[in-house]
Amino acid sequence: MKHIKGLYVTFVLMMVVILVNTTIFNDKYSGISMFVCLGLFLIGSTFFINAKQLKGK
Repeated sequence: MKHIKGLYVTFVLMMVVILVNTTIFNDKYSGISMFVCLGLFLIGSTFFINAKQLKGK
């Protein structure tokens, strides 16, 4: 269950990065925020893969 919670936490962090970029920084750092979101997406994907593998066993 901790893998599913980790997945949701990473997706919430992605939304926070996008929200902060658009509201506070007025899209000045969109390239950096997309790079951070990509990293968070990859982390979330590993959580998802781990959860699927544990469910299969």
